[in-house]
Amino acid sequence: MKDTIKEYLDDNLARVESLVLTYESLPAAQGSGRKGAEVLDILRAAVVLLHASLEDVLRRVASWKLPLAPKSVLDEIALAGANPLSKKFALGDLAAHRGVSVDELINSSVKDHLERSNYNNTKEISRLLENVGIEVAKVNGRFANLGEMMERRHQIVHRADRKEQVSGSGDHAVRGINKGTVRGWADDVKAFADDLLAQL
Repeated sequence: MKDTIKEYLDDNLARVESLVLTYESLPAAQGSGRKGAEVLDILRAAVVLLHASLEDVLRRVASWKLPLAPKSVLDEIALAGANPLSKKFALGDLAAHRGVSVDELINSSVKDHLERSNYNNTKEISRLLENVGIEVAKVNGRFANLGEMMERRHQIVHRADRKEQVSGSGDHAVRGINKGTVRGWADDVKAFADDLLAQL
């Protein structure tokens, strides 16, 4: 399983790097000075893909380890096919799962839960890690940088990376971004994933 998680991450990070290389190849990206918002959108897309790559690692780890979690953790996951907001179910709710083993039902419930999951900050990541038995202090060396990347992804996805207020000369309505920052965050995602997989 660890090899599969690493393989998917390597493939995803290669896609992020491909976007950065595409950005570098454009005439509008050459030279010094601030680049236009349109060409920098390629780097913004790379940040969104990078965040998705991090979430993919977390979901794959969760899919592997959550079914083995203790009762207190599983109690927070809804029964497969049930209302996801309800953590309780009646005996009749099990009728739809006749012939399915308990392990299969737990796995299916975890899978449904993960389909609705997302990890938008390091607090949410920490909670997941604790739920799968990982000591957060052993893997959180890159959390500050990952937090910055996730916050930036939020600004890109929900605010089109626009500044709330633009005033004075030289200010631009859209935030700047550079390839070095994106590549640095990609290194942070890889280092975090390596640390995480070393604990499994």
